[in-house]
Amino acid sequence: MSLFAPKPVKYLNITYNDDIFNGHVEELFDYNNFNEIKIVSYVSSIDFFFKIVKNFKKIVAILGEEETAQEFYTINTAVEEELIKIINADEHILRLISNGQVELRYMKSGEKIHSKIYILSGDNIHRVMVGSANLTKSAFSNHKQYEELIVYDSSYNDKFCHFYLKRFDEIYENSVNFINNKIKQKINKLAVNANNVILLSNNDKVFTVDDKIESIIDKINNERTLNVDVDSLIMNITEEKEKISQKAIEIEKIEKIAQNIIRRNKNSFEFETKEKVIKIKDKLREIISMTHKNSQNFINKRNYLYFNFTDWRFYIKKEEQDNLAIVYSCDDSQEKVKDALDRLINFVNSYKEFTIGQDKEVCKRVFEAILYAFTSPFFFYIRQNVKKNKSEEKIAEIPIILILGGNANTGKTKLLLFINRLLGNNYAIFNYKDIYTKSQRIIYDFFYAGSNNVFPILIDEIHNNFFRGEGEKLIKSITNTCVEPHPCLIGTSNVGFTAESQIIRRIYYLHFNSPFPEDKYSKEQAETYFEKKVGNVDDTLFRYFLSNFLQKMTMTKNDEFYKIEDPLYLSRKIFAEMFEMFGYTVPDFLSEKPCGDYYKIGSQEWYALYLAKNKEFIKKKDKETGEDCLIINLQDIYKDEKYAEAMKNKLPPSIIKSSGTPLVVYKDRFLEFIGKKEDSLFSSFRFFWKKRN
Repeated sequence: MSLFAPKPVKYLNITYNDDIFNGHVEELFDYNNFNEIKIVSYVSSIDFFFKIVKNFKKIVAILGEEETAQEFYTINTAVEEELIKIINADEHILRLISNGQVELRYMKSGEKIHSKIYILSGDNIHRVMVGSANLTKSAFSNHKQYEELIVYDSSYNDKFCHFYLKRFDEIYENSVNFINNKIKQKINKLAVNANNVILLSNNDKVFTVDDKIESIIDKINNERTLNVDVDSLIMNITEEKEKISQKAIEIEKIEKIAQNIIRRNKNSFEFETKEKVIKIKDKLREIISMTHKNSQNFINKRNYLYFNFTDWRFYIKKEEQDNLAIVYSCDDSQEKVKDALDRLINFVNSYKEFTIGQDKEVCKRVFEAILYAFTSPFFFYIRQNVKKNKSEEKIAEIPIILILGGNANTGKTKLLLFINRLLGNNYAIFNYKDIYTKSQRIIYDFFYAGSNNVFPILIDEIHNNFFRGEGEKLIKSITNTCVEPHPCLIGTSNVGFTAESQIIRRIYYLHFNSPFPEDKYSKEQAETYFEKKVGNVDDTLFRYFLSNFLQKMTMTKNDEFYKIEDPLYLSRKIFAEMFEMFGYTVPDFLSEKPCGDYYKIGSQEWYALYLAKNKEFIKKKDKETGEDCLIINLQDIYKDEKYAEAMKNKLPPSIIKSSGTPLVVYKDRFLEFIGKKEDSLFSSFRFFWKKRN
């Protein structure tokens, strides 16, 4: 043997009852001393799975997923197809399944499992194995894949084994039966055939397209009763697609880099010289900066509006104009500007005219959203000014994200589409599901790879996941750091919108809760109104506004064209003057201050909860300060962690003493927040009691 022979590597490292185990892993799956096996693991091959387990008398397996991929068992029939093939070829496995000795399960849609648990049971004995190793050939083969497996017998570590027996039961309770009615029918036919040696057609022996369709329908019907998070399923599919797409981009980058830094030398390859690599730095920079192809497609669809500091003017480049950028100014007549203003007024008033309840306040929110959209191309400059004249910490107080939230059918999407037309956009608004990626890559590129484009991004139906995970990181990043020319984002979200306080303070939220009627007569009235009084709109007002804002901004001192607490300060003045110039009284819908609604809506919801569930608000003094507090167990009230968390997020941070479970709030601050005097809840009761006595 060579002195320099490589030392053998132990890829699958197994400890058995606290000692190193040097045998083969399959020896631990001892079907002679254990007759039942329970498994939670990703299974790459049903064939390999049965090779390991088929000699046990009872088999229960919960099919997991790889860390890097999702299986979508509900709507993916690949495993069923493989299962039918295997039982066609192995009568022993067919008998096991047809006799009910095999139970295969999976997690319901929207939930993932990466646990690796193997439990063997016999007469009052158990063996438990946990670790990193899935039940796959690559993990169990001890070949160039590092894995860990910790094994205990109940005779040696009973506590450990019973802990995982309970853990398995917990996972089992939240799983779904994989062998549905369609598969059972197929298996029963095959079992009858095996017993009676009857001739089956090819369709009986394979999992046909019709079988797959019926199986999917069966599994979907199964999950309807389980309160499945279908939104999460859709997002998971999109995430998986994005992973593959992103991986392809990375491989393409690596390939291009390799082509530039590696050269052929006779019959082999070698790296280019140090001098050559230094010379191609710019080329490497270009490759590394390559954006996601999907991002570029969406970036190209947006109007391209940028600000030229040299001549202090806006320029626009539209898709059909290729590389031609033209000055974006207002050369329209006063008559045309007035006509555009009339149409805007009529649109805003339609929300009072046609919504149920005819709420005037909703008109303020509609106009506030339009005002924000018009001002958004200047937000980068306001933020630059804040950084220069105030402080860098204050930048985040100028929100570059506006969310239009609230109930369905309240005109949020309609407003977004109207804003889109007011801005002269050629492209329909983006739908969040079309641009969603787990990494938020496309939205990230809108801000960071958009070549100083300040034209606002309009996105419909933003999902709550935008305000968590990678979306949360993105929001913090852009609001904390973006001062170079960048766009603002205006989006709609549903009534379930919620986010943590550090996100709420970085966005501007307007709430819409007055629905439009859905009866045919009301719809026809509204359509007639829009046709006659709103009609077709264009970017006349937007261009007029930009010109006015630029003019006034240059005439004011550094920080007098905005206020930290109201970035739309100058915009309000411009529209007030515009109304007066055309002979209108300044309408009520032009608010004198910001209309942010998030905590206002939160106040109303907490007020209602306080009245309905007052007994759940337990009064207690703080031991350190002596201040009165209220203890609230939201999990007991809502029985759902998601709703409890959403409700907690609707409290301002200054009210919360402890955000754990239960929630603890400062009593006086809380009552002030919901607009409730301490004794008012009980005053009527005391009056009633005195009257009786």
